[in-house]
Amino acid sequence: MKKFGMIVVSALALSGCATSDVQTAAGSASGIGMNIFKTAVDARCRSELNANQIYKTASLFMTSEQKTALENKACGCVSEKAPQSVTLTELGQAALDPAARTQIVGTAVAKTLNACVSEFLQGA
Repeated sequence: MKKFGMIVVSALALSGCATSDVQTAAGSASGIGMNIFKTAVDARCRSELNANQIYKTASLFMTSEQKTALENKACGCVSEKAPQSVTLTELGQAALDPAARTQIVGTAVAKTLNACVSEFLQGA
């Protein structure tokens, strides 16, 4: 995410003849793309979490509120960290190619879900 932000800021700074409308459109487009990516990551995270046998067993002993809170916490963490695990090129591929999107989102979820679980276990 930091790389993406730096690239956008550099591109806008170097394009002295760009109008504020173009800058606003570019910022809006990148924000929309990132929101779509985060939404896809959140959906994949919840799907993988609910398919996990350990989680299925543990969730049998949780209320629906506890289960929802845990999913929100885990997948919220994953959604925030996932953009840091992909390159700008991968984000571009994900925007254009549904097959690439599936693969990139899957990889990002796998990397960040493990990081978030480790973070939760260290904090516990």
